[in-house]
Amino acid sequence: MKKNPGIDPRIQEFLSALASETRLNLLLSFADGKEKTVGELVESSGLGQSTVSTHLNQLKKGGILIRRKSGKEVYYRPDRERILEHISKLTSYLRSCC
Repeated sequence: MKKNPGIDPRIQEFLSALASETRLNLLLSFADGKEKTVGELVESSGLGQSTVSTHLNQLKKGGILIRRKSGKEVYYRPDRERILEHISKLTSYLRSCC
């Protein structure tokens, strides 16, 4: 996808990360407010480990998830502050054009 130079690239990454039903379903797995490991998400989603890891990386790249490593385990959780920041910027863009 060609990037619009007038739009913050972080917002483009944010929207791109949300543009997948699989990623949205993975994101809904965090509705209980708890951190999740890749293994927990593999189990709950029924997807393969590499598929889940790929989608989690896209969500992280889009500023939606935070990754924390503890020993051999990697934990993910939503980055609520950054999500709200991106939504605010997106709202500003939409107000200016529409």
